[in-house]
Amino acid sequence: MRGITAAGLLLIAALMLGTAASRIFGTLEAPVSDTPRAIAVGTRLSTAPPVTPAAVVRASPIARPATSPTPTPTPGPIGSGYWHTDGTRIVDAWGRSIRIASVTWYGMESTYWVPAGLDYQPYTSIMDTIKGLGYNAIRLPYSNELVEHDPVVTDRIKANSEFQGVHAMQVMDAIMNYAHKIGIKIILDDHRCRAATPNLVNYLDEPRWYTSEYPESSWIADWKALAARYAGNDALIGVDLRNEPHTNGPGPWNLHAYLYQGSIWGPYDGTTYPHSDWRLAARRGGDAVLGVNPHLLIFVEGVQLYPNPGQGSGVDSYWWSGILSPVRRYPVVLAVPHQLVYSPHDWGPWKWEMPWFRGMTYESMQRVWNHSWSFILNSHASYAAPVWLGEFGTCTNNPGCVDDQTGDNQAVWFHLLLRYLHDHPEVGWSFFALNGTNSNDHVADNGLLNARWDDVANVDLQRDLASIQSR
Repeated sequence: MRGITAAGLLLIAALMLGTAASRIFGTLEAPVSDTPRAIAVGTRLSTAPPVTPAAVVRASPIARPATSPTPTPTPGPIGSGYWHTDGTRIVDAWGRSIRIASVTWYGMESTYWVPAGLDYQPYTSIMDTIKGLGYNAIRLPYSNELVEHDPVVTDRIKANSEFQGVHAMQVMDAIMNYAHKIGIKIILDDHRCRAATPNLVNYLDEPRWYTSEYPESSWIADWKALAARYAGNDALIGVDLRNEPHTNGPGPWNLHAYLYQGSIWGPYDGTTYPHSDWRLAARRGGDAVLGVNPHLLIFVEGVQLYPNPGQGSGVDSYWWSGILSPVRRYPVVLAVPHQLVYSPHDWGPWKWEMPWFRGMTYESMQRVWNHSWSFILNSHASYAAPVWLGEFGTCTNNPGCVDDQTGDNQAVWFHLLLRYLHDHPEVGWSFFALNGTNSNDHVADNGLLNARWDDVANVDLQRDLASIQSR
């Protein structure tokens, strides 16, 4: 101790006391667990109510650490929480693979303002039927007119008297809330700008995502409003930004029609067409939605035509929204990663006799699909992403549409597509449509349910679809 002053002795004593105290009480920082904690996407880290001034209690002089680390959240059932992407897969909040096996329930995009079928069954019964048949999601079309004007519902609700006189958005609220209650997901589909009048049900005459009456700014504002309205409800799993961007007639389908009569994808010959480039609009719309809720999946459909000098017409021509081939050069890039899903629509000869259906085989149809959209599943490509087949379907009133496979008929195509979906369980899908009747209460010939909306219309069809519901 020679040479140490009294002040020095006091300093040493203080340091020793501090060291001892730290050994007894620990540091004032939160304890660190050696095991990483997996926090689910969209999980709130605290469920405690906000602290108000009246609830503040003076802290004790020494803050002791908690006796144990915060426990890791217990995973819920598969499909719980918000979903996101992992390569070419869609996964739930805990990273478990999900196949979206959904049905489109149309009608809310009409001037009746409600999904079809509400004259026949309570909406809760219809949704219970969907879940009971094994589907995990509903694609729900709507119009921008519905969101912006929120009209009062007065018709097509005989079995749902509680909706009489309420606003259309309240009907959507009820569907969303019941979906959350029974554990089924909703994908909202911006199906059209102006609602379809009764004489134009199932007729789409808007080739782009906007019109003069409903400009792009309205389209984006409506999406932001919906994202904000349901931000606290993870039943809303994603948004189908726009139904079937396409090219309006008249034909012929050629380069001029592609460039000037509808939606295009990316620049052409070094020139950008900002008012018709759907890819750029999808990025703007998707980023706007993710700015409100970064956990929503963003579904981007394709286009109908795309330049191809090897074709006599100068363009590839396919189903509305079915062409995603330009993704190879011009992918959609969103501000939030792991939320993008591409969504083509695909149909068989029942819809239209296309040349590739002549002599079709599994190999020939795989080439067709790979040219237009399935190449996106190449996990080694920079543009790789999940694919959700947002619409496909078949007729239900003819055996040649489902299981009676003859020649090049619809049933042959349908089973080739089923085989492809069996072989590629990462590909999600939505059958078009659920509806036993359309918005005008006319019996549908392509609906999963019967005209009473209380059972399936075709047992064989349901059996076929059930075979591809899970991964």
